[in-house]
Amino acid sequence: MLSLSMLCGCYDTHKLPQQDDYLPSANCDIVQLRQLAANGCYEIPSDMVCAGRVTSSDRDGNFYRSMFVEDSTGAIEVKLGTYNIAAQYPVGLTVALHLKGLAIMVENGVLQVGLPPQSYDTRPREFEAQEIIDRYVVRGNSVEDIASFACDIASLDDSMCGRFVSVTDLYYTPMAYDRESGYLRFVGADERIIFVYISPYSNLSAMEISATALAIQGILSYDTIGDEGDKQFVIRPRFKDDISTINSHF
Repeated sequence: MLSLSMLCGCYDTHKLPQQDDYLPSANCDIVQLRQLAANGCYEIPSDMVCAGRVTSSDRDGNFYRSMFVEDSTGAIEVKLGTYNIAAQYPVGLTVALHLKGLAIMVENGVLQVGLPPQSYDTRPREFEAQEIIDRYVVRGNSVEDIASFACDIASLDDSMCGRFVSVTDLYYTPMAYDRESGYLRFVGADERIIFVYISPYSNLSAMEISATALAIQGILSYDTIGDEGDKQFVIRPRFKDDISTINSHF
């Protein structure tokens, strides 16, 4: 259940934290959790455990206070609410999530898990403290290369949100203020549009985007873009080399 469709990838191997020797066995898949959250925020009452590999990284600042975990059926965003996540949960690390008492919901197409919402809210809360995180997140001993799921824009759908995907033959088509907003527009060979999110505060923000055909990999979401409120698929890269010229890294 932990295997992904793997093509290529990168991960941090230095200074790994001490890891738990015992990784609990999963008794549910991420796609099952997505079904439970189909009608809104859902608090899990039973001893459910899911497991997968970490696919995101906050090392370059394009992810913030959360990490993504993927199994063979889908992906989930874990709302850790802490910093320097890559040092404790490097890309490719196996983790298991104890879900009893946590809340799940889907936002911008992405399945999220966190503490139950406050009475005045409807969304899961961040864990925020390491002692709370350790109650629910168990690190395994295995760190492996992971790779993106190769697809084209036409094949994207909501169920893929949160997954580590790659799309090739994309051309950057600049818009006014796209660097300030973080949302960069790309057009595929079939004239379909997809956006790439690069936080203005991340280490990726100063990188030059080539005018040639590109391959881009990262975490997929379905976000509202611009004043008109249109939703578009968005890829959020983790590292600078997640954006590469064709035949360079893919």
